Amino acid sequence: MTHANPTPPGVRRLYPVPVPEPADGDTLATRAADQVARARLWLPPADPEVFDCYLGRLAVQLDPHTEADPVGVMVSLLAAAGVHLGPGPHLQLGYERHPLLVWPLVIGETGRGKKGTAYNAAKALLSQADTEFVASNVQSGLSSGEGLAAVFASDPDSAGKGRARLLPEGDCRLLAYEPEWAAVMARMKREGNTLSATLRAAWEGGNLSTLNVDARVARQAHVGILAHITPKEFKAKVSASDMAGGTYNRFLPIAVAQSKFLYIPTVPDPALLIDLGASLGDRLRQGARFGPVGLSQAGTAQWSHIYLEFSDHPEEDTSQVAEFISRAAPQCLRIAAIYAALDRTDQISPDHLTAAAALVRYAIASAAAVLQPSDVLRKLAAFIAQAGPDGRTREEIRSGCFQRNITADKVAALLDKLVTAGQITRGERRSPSGRGRPAEVFTANPPDLRG
Repeated sequence: MTHANPTPPGVRRLYPVPVPEPADGDTLATRAADQVARARLWLPPADPEVFDCYLGRLAVQLDPHTEADPVGVMVSLLAAAGVHLGPGPHLQLGYERHPLLVWPLVIGETGRGKKGTAYNAAKALLSQADTEFVASNVQSGLSSGEGLAAVFASDPDSAGKGRARLLPEGDCRLLAYEPEWAAVMARMKREGNTLSATLRAAWEGGNLSTLNVDARVARQAHVGILAHITPKEFKAKVSASDMAGGTYNRFLPIAVAQSKFLYIPTVPDPALLIDLGASLGDRLRQGARFGPVGLSQAGTAQWSHIYLEFSDHPEEDTSQVAEFISRAAPQCLRIAAIYAALDRTDQISPDHLTAAAALVRYAIASAAAVLQPSDVLRKLAAFIAQAGPDGRTREEIRSGCFQRNITADKVAALLDKLVTAGQITRGERRSPSGRGRPAEVFTANPPDLRG
């Protein structure tokens, strides 16, 4: 039996592709909002005071044109600003000299975290502020302690081996942008690798000289790090010894996720970027002229309360989160000092401390979200979000989400946590007949109401 019109050998038969019915604008908007809400379910709430600073206001102005999390954009600018200011501005805390360096570890899911998108938004503004700095002082590829020290080597034997100098002559400022921090973590674990120890020295600023076989003289270094990693990668690769060794408590963990759904992001007005870039460049240049940055009288009074808050680490708390945040107090002061320098003053005010403390609290909550995630809360929040604007009643939650395997009191406690965190809203739903008492219903908040 023969078939009519057989497909010739070697020719692929094509079949019609079904085209979905076009969705109306409201349906698309709802689906987009649901997708963003799911991506942001795991994030801790951020106090609006996080953005009450010059860099926060810049991030807010860039926000309409990017899907990135505004806090991700802001901390990218923060890391770059600390490096750009250079080694001149510093904090003198007793016998310790702290450079104004902050190392954000931006943590977000692949694709949905928009980590690279946040950096690109910050980079666009930084390029307007100082094109040469972005081209010459922002580098990637941390590999070994010796390699990092060699960047700043001043002795002829180590600097003159036929390699071009990485940084401009006489410039000790380096922002290491590492979008694949998991790979750097893997290299640090290799036997004999000294990168972890060198990074601990770099956080203190200044001397990175080595005394090994390839001895190098590197007396002045000003190194910032902006790292990206996923929650799963970090949790899988970091070990108890990494935490105890003190490398990761020098980082500022920042949880991020897609903030909105933009089918085609609009291009920002070039005049806006030029104006914002000129303002940032001017503030960076003025701030670089400062020496010691200290607390104002009012700032000192407020700092005494914040210092107690960030220094209160119960002895029985031996969790990874406790190790991660053990340097919360100096991190807060460094951030506040950068905010002050960008406000053209060498005096840290209560406003600078308030914004810096809000960011550090968010970092602490981010560390907890990554290292001690609440699977039960995540499951509950996702179940509520799936219902869309109709929400879920307590009974629907207890039976549909938990199959009635937990008590009503436990459900109430979990719901209270999500309401307090800004993840969901408590409301009412009347019966179709309009009779009887309305049922209590819980709906997921859209991202812009979560803080």
